[in-house]
Amino acid sequence: MYLSAERLAVANRAVRETFEQTSVAWQAIPHWDTGDPGQTWVRSDTIPPGFLEVDTVNEKFAVTLAQAGAPLADPLLAVLMKTTVELAATIDTAVLAKLQAADPTPLQTAGTTQDLLNTLVDARAKVETAGYRAPSCLFTGADGLKRLNHIESGEDIAEAVLKAGGVTSLYRVDETGMLMLGRRQRIAQGAAATASPGEEPVDLAVAVAPSLEVIGENADGAIELAVRIRYALRIKDPGGVVGITF
Repeated sequence: MYLSAERLAVANRAVRETFEQTSVAWQAIPHWDTGDPGQTWVRSDTIPPGFLEVDTVNEKFAVTLAQAGAPLADPLLAVLMKTTVELAATIDTAVLAKLQAADPTPLQTAGTTQDLLNTLVDARAKVETAGYRAPSCLFTGADGLKRLNHIESGEDIAEAVLKAGGVTSLYRVDETGMLMLGRRQRIAQGAAATASPGEEPVDLAVAVAPSLEVIGENADGAIELAVRIRYALRIKDPGGVVGITF
């Protein structure tokens, strides 16, 4: 074996913890285990019913025998955690792109304080009308954060604007305008992994949780590894997703 059972267990724990700490999708969207690592399709739970293909996403990397067999796992974990962060970013980009596409008629805002507040209230009204009356989750990019944290009369407007919009969870994701995700449950910041996915408009069906795969020796004599995940994003009710553009 290229890695001992003990070293593999340590590595898998590091992958899982790093992914949980760095993936916005994992922190903000409830997930559930399909129970079948080889599953290729999952039910969509939409009306009418359908099926979604399970995607396999991985990030490959190589380590030397010295890194893999060092007395301490630190040399391996340094490379492993860096690659896991890259995997988390890839998943976040893919998930947010699909969520944005779920709302073909996003709300428009000019970006002024009052207009931004009005738009978030309109978004709140849309998700509440769809039945999602718990405090919502808001995704935005750096530009959106700057608009939210505008200083007026010496005070930051973000708290007042987010309160009016019924938002209690805020996440920054690259290349995102604004996207409100409705909730039926009260889910704290970063705690979606502990929430029940059944009531929510969006969830992640996970066939293979974030983990390490040992591939084998490559042409350079190094050990080829990969961090991987197999999942499907289920948008069960598009009414719980509202896009906002500037």
